[in-house]
Amino acid sequence: MSIEIEYVFFYSDVMNTDRTIYINTCVFGVPKLPMVGEYIRQYPGRVGFEILPMFDLPEFEPVFETVLSEFKTCPISFHGPVYGAEHSAPRGSAEYEETMWHVRKTAAYAKLLCSSHFTMHLNNCIVEEGRKQTMLQNALENYKELADIFGAFGCRIFLENTGTKANKNMLLDQQEFTELCISKGFEVLIDIGHAHANGWDLPGLIRSLKGQIRAYHLHNNDGVRDQHNRLHEGTLDINSLMEVISLETPEAEWIIEYIRQEQEGNGLKQDIKELMEKRPLSAG
Repeated sequence: MSIEIEYVFFYSDVMNTDRTIYINTCVFGVPKLPMVGEYIRQYPGRVGFEILPMFDLPEFEPVFETVLSEFKTCPISFHGPVYGAEHSAPRGSAEYEETMWHVRKTAAYAKLLCSSHFTMHLNNCIVEEGRKQTMLQNALENYKELADIFGAFGCRIFLENTGTKANKNMLLDQQEFTELCISKGFEVLIDIGHAHANGWDLPGLIRSLKGQIRAYHLHNNDGVRDQHNRLHEGTLDINSLMEVISLETPEAEWIIEYIRQEQEGNGLKQDIKELMEKRPLSAG
């Protein structure tokens, strides 16, 4: 696919240098969100959180407000809003306005919590035939706007590989995603579950983009569906992949991205412990 974009952005290559294991808050949902403090206390200095804002749920913000003091004690980043947000929507459309409402609310909290970065999906919706190029152009215009909003308080934008063939919402294939990120100098978050479900060559992807990869979403699946299973519950060989990740991108963040509340508890804690053992405090 030929990609012609007006904007070219180059970001700092400053990377996270700690051994923190990050947890996406989706696994807590709203009811369990107050439990984040338990993890902070159980793993002092070792855990951080990637906050998934859910402003589409009226009960989210009041509960979120009650745990702000906990989040202020550990490293924080923000995942872009998913529900009610569509970055491939054209400016002026109702979808765009709703998206930016979510973005502005997220930015206010990201500034408050000194978020290191904001993870962006180019799209969430189904990619309709003949609309791919237009959707990409819209999303990259939105990217520039996000970079201005979040960059104003030092929060960087990480671009995530998103969508799956099974859900018909994969906007870019591996080659297109790689070429786009290289040509625009984007900082990148690799979602290993999305890549695996789409049959991408993960070691090849990592080696191609290793100078720009800043973080990983870690979860597993059956190689077709985006199931967000635990580390070893799927057909992806996590142990082998983590060796590649550690070798090629030793400073990139590791983010556990589970989405079901039943995964919180002993299973999540076991996986945190395993990742800590793979990533000891000593980087040597």
